[in-house]
Formats: sequence, structure tokens, C-alpha cells
Amino acid sequence: MCCVLAASAARARCAVTGSLSGFRYLGKGRCSGKGPGPGAGSLLPGFGSPAQPRVAAAPPRGPLPPPPRLLGPGRAGPGRAMRAAGALAAAAVTAVALAVAAWRRARPVREVLFFPSRPCCIEALLAEAAEPGAPARPCPCPLPSGDTALSRLVRRLLSARRSLDLCLFSFSCPQLARAVHLLHRRGVRVRLVTDAQYMGLHGSQIGRLRHAGIQVRHDQHSGYMHHKFAIVDRRMLITGSLNWTTQAIQSNRENVLVVEDAEYVKAFQEEFERIWEEYNPANYRFFSERQ
Repeated sequence: MCCVLAASAARARCAVTGSLSGFRYLGKGRCSGKGPGPGAGSLLPGFGSPAQPRVAAAPPRGPLPPPPRLLGPGRAGPGRAMRAAGALAAAAVTAVALAVAAWRRARPVREVLFFPSRPCCIEALLAEAAEPGAPARPCPCPLPSGDTALSRLVRRLLSARRSLDLCLFSFSCPQLARAVHLLHRRGVRVRLVTDAQYMGLHGSQIGRLRHAGIQVRHDQHSGYMHHKFAIVDRRMLITGSLNWTTQAIQSNRENVLVVEDAEYVKAFQEEFERIWEEYNPANYRFFSERQ
């Protein structure tokens, strides 16, 4: 009778078939025993049926097979994975290139130019500055258009976007004058301080620049205004021994230093502003004051 009660309590968790002979109760949810052969009926009411005995499935033995690979959304096959890796590599290369370009732009300019400079054609530089992005037009002049001290100086001048302050003893080079005139036409504020005696010499470009609308001021003293420097956008200083004349550029041993240094630029900018105010025409004295 005890075996019958135990079997009744565990019938939801195990299969019982045949007669009770050989049946052992092993605890909650566990039972074992041999059932009768096919066709034998259950000796306990409600425990299965003779035609369809209830048998628990045996657990699988051995290692489980790997789950199938899914190639649906969110899962990539070999080809897609290779394409994704290639896209990541291309993005990394682009990021590195942009970082290098930004680093180069952020580096302050430090350049020394030595003259004399061999004759060269700067028409391509002037045309690019006048019409950025326009197709290059061939120049009929026989001069080469290579990289020279003059072309580098012109390129630095043409980098001006807001202002160009010039303090020059002598200015007769037509190529440099064309670059300055082009900046003025492009809307850059150009101011020029020069020496009164040399501005009137044959070949001087001062009159041409003044006629184009560029502000020009000169000294009234017996000494020379002997400075030779330019300030681009209040951030880049161009200074040295070079007079801006064709003779000095093509024949003389000269030097030009180009630097982006806030301390040096500040000192030269203050000197320019002091001279600019001193040479204001409102301060000119054409006649001696009477006592």
C-alpha cells in the first residue's frame, strides 16, 4: 500500500507502466523499474493506457553539437566581415591623414630665405591668388616657374587674409608690387610706410600702389626710414636685410626671416603703429612756427 501511495504522488514526474512488480520509489520525481511487455495494462487506475505507455526521454550523451551559425541581421559572414574591416582601416587612414594635416597647419612658420634668387615666373601664384580654384593658364614668358626664394616670399605675402603692414626703405620690384596690389583688390587692408627720398626714384612702385588706393605714409626727417619688414595678419613677421628691389633680389647677398612668433610680431607691430602715427599727414609741418 505504501508503494501505491508513493507512486500516486510521483505520477506527474515519471512514467509508470505494467504491474507493480519490480517498482521502486527513489524519491521526489525519481522512479525506476521494469514495465511489462507490450500490451500489458496498468494495475493502477489513471496511470497511462495499455496502448500508449508514457516513457521519459533519456538525456543525450556525449558533447553537444555546436549551434548553427546565423547570418541574419546583426551577424556577418566572412565576406561581410572583410568588407567591414576594410572600411574601418580606410576610416583609420583618413583620420590619421586629417590629424597630420591639422598638425602641419598648427605648426608655427619658421623659414629663412637667402638671396640672390634666380629669375622665376610667379604668374601661376598670382593667378591662383586672384581666382582660387581656376584652371592654370600657361604663361608665355620664358622664365621657369620653380621653387625659389622669391616665389616663397610671394607665397607668404599672398597668404594674407585680413591685413598687410609694410615698412620698407625701398620698393621697386614689380612682381612684389603686383602681389601687394592683388591683396588690396581682394579686400586685404594694406598700409605702407616708406622713405621719402627713395619713394620718388625711377622705378619705384610706391606711386603705383598709392594710385591704386593703398595708404602710404613717409618720413619728414633727414635720416632714412631704413626698416625692411612686413607683418601678415598680425601673426607672421617677414624681416631681414632685403630691400624689395629687383637689384637686391637678383644680385645681392640678402636674407629674409619668416616667423610666426607672437612676441616678435607684437614688438614689430608696435613699432609700425608708432611710425604710422608719427608719419600721419596731419602732423606734417611745412613751415616753421612763428614764436
